[in-house]
Amino acid sequence: MEKCYPELFKPFKIGKVEIKNKVVMSPMLSIGWFEENSVISDKMIDYYAERAKGGVGAVFTCGNVPDAHLERCPFTISPFQVPDRFVHQCGKLADELHKYGTKLFVQVWFGLGRVAFSEFMQDQPVAVSEGPNRWKPEVTCRAMTTEEIYRLIDSVVEGAKLIYKAGADGVDINGAYGGYMGDQFTTDAFNHRTDEFGGNMDNQLRVLTEIVKRVKAETSPDFPVTCRFGTKHYMRAERQAAVPGEEYTEYGRDIEESIAMAKKLEAAGYDAFLMGNGAYDSFHWLYPPMYHKEGLWLDDFAPLTKEVNIPVIGPGKILRPEMANEAIAEGKVTAVALGRALLADPQWVNKAAEGKISDIRPCIGCNVGCIGRIFAGQTMLCAVNADLFNEANQALIPAENPKKIAVIGGGVGGMEAARIAARRGHDVTIYEKGSRLGGLTLAANVPDYKAASRRLIDWFEQDLAKAGVKFELYRNLSAEDIKALDADAFIVSTGAHVKIPNLPGVDGKNVITAVDALLGKGDIGERVVVVGGGQVGCEVAYELVRAGKQVSVVEYLDRLVSGGTEPVSAAIVLMLEDLLDYYKADVHLSTAVTEIKDGSVVIEKDGVRSELAADTVVLATGFASNNGLYTALKELGREVYVIGDARQSPGNIMHSVADGNKVGREI
Repeated sequence: MEKCYPELFKPFKIGKVEIKNKVVMSPMLSIGWFEENSVISDKMIDYYAERAKGGVGAVFTCGNVPDAHLERCPFTISPFQVPDRFVHQCGKLADELHKYGTKLFVQVWFGLGRVAFSEFMQDQPVAVSEGPNRWKPEVTCRAMTTEEIYRLIDSVVEGAKLIYKAGADGVDINGAYGGYMGDQFTTDAFNHRTDEFGGNMDNQLRVLTEIVKRVKAETSPDFPVTCRFGTKHYMRAERQAAVPGEEYTEYGRDIEESIAMAKKLEAAGYDAFLMGNGAYDSFHWLYPPMYHKEGLWLDDFAPLTKEVNIPVIGPGKILRPEMANEAIAEGKVTAVALGRALLADPQWVNKAAEGKISDIRPCIGCNVGCIGRIFAGQTMLCAVNADLFNEANQALIPAENPKKIAVIGGGVGGMEAARIAARRGHDVTIYEKGSRLGGLTLAANVPDYKAASRRLIDWFEQDLAKAGVKFELYRNLSAEDIKALDADAFIVSTGAHVKIPNLPGVDGKNVITAVDALLGKGDIGERVVVVGGGQVGCEVAYELVRAGKQVSVVEYLDRLVSGGTEPVSAAIVLMLEDLLDYYKADVHLSTAVTEIKDGSVVIEKDGVRSELAADTVVLATGFASNNGLYTALKELGREVYVIGDARQSPGNIMHSVADGNKVGREI
């Protein structure tokens, strides 16, 4: 264990509480899995316990709102309004984690303030200071009264006392972080108050310093209190994010000011900082998608770590054990926090300890099941781990009647179905028409920022081999070929094909599909028009504009990355918009393509036609299911299942993996 990643597996202390290693689980808002009163459910206990079993030193739960009346919306129901039930369930969770030597820190947060989703609010949104709502500037947030602030402090303290009573090991205060309500107190850009909670740094920190002093006094001096803290907002202005590498003047809080604040919070009694960066105004920094580099915040945390005497626990797309170990060894952080990486693989820590790095199922930063669904108010899922929040029922039941199963198509859905079915005892063979397993993801994974997605395909291939799955490549099977296979059952995972719009000139030599563009098939000229501004189209445009091409994107809808079967994370949408703007792509919204010519594309907006110069036209016009083989087998009366894009298109990786997992368990 120590030989692989020695820094990761040294214990450290938060206050007087010893944490067995230097990997903790970050707080993540688990929408859809609470009890109705926002109390931790048994299913959530199973979820956290699985990560404890997987080796994490401590679990930091998602935030609990202390005051149910200040912000009345579904995101801010307070579990502390049912104290007996909260204490019971929180105590049950603590007991489960302690079985594995894992400590429990329960987070309390103040609410959303100016970043509230106003459509969910039952009253006028409330904030630290009066001003426009982050998402809808036409909505004005009223300023909290001084009385309301003191009531909020009281309720946080009362919540912390319940957490202490339940037997948790500590409480985390979501303080100067992320642009949430607590952070709004500590940031000049958001706090314009002239009373005892504004005007200077001490006043801006008063809420946080009062809370830690009172919690220590009213529970125990030895009860650890940590603070969620950020060093940098990455804001160019209100509702405007910087992009990676951009030179800009920080509108929010920068590192020097954050260090001064941190020293005051340490002096007030906080026992550790659980870090994070970004804000709702720079949303893609707060919840970084795949376009951000791994470990994107570590260099920001390093100066703070050197200036304080309490642990600095750093998250931020830390996906690989070697990066985590190196960050600790170099003194950038005291310990690391994993979030989405533990959704993808709850055994991350144990696998790192055993040196089984290639066994770690990687988070790919897609934000499909987690961030996208959370902020749409939908149940949280994971794109690559279909067993998330089903931990109690994830064990595979051996097949009563093992079968010979032919999986037609080696995309992620087919691979998931194959590995699950094989582990249950079936004899499984994958038939793939290409040179490698992976399907359409092989094209999607070409960009340099898709390294984690490439590791996912590697992981699937390795796990299939361990499960005993056979596969045959270069097998483009017809219906007649498939009928002749020696198989008892068939799983059709033939994916989808690019939709070709019915346009004059669409068959021209200057036209290629987005898939072919990503795979490097065909020459791409200097002037490119991308038809379709969905996620695929925007990613192709981003690749081309970074390569120095003159790129135009034409989208029929009124914004980029719209539509689809799942809500696309705002972090994805906003970052792609920002990147295309920064690299000066020419974006045309609410615009139709009417004709493709040799050297140009005819577009129409509001009844007015014009032309865009184009050496190459890239079609990113969506996908349609390849389900012909399924229909043919069904008509023959064979035992056949269809999954992924072959079942429903447009789909995404989460649907494919979930379909494959379900069929693999049921067949």
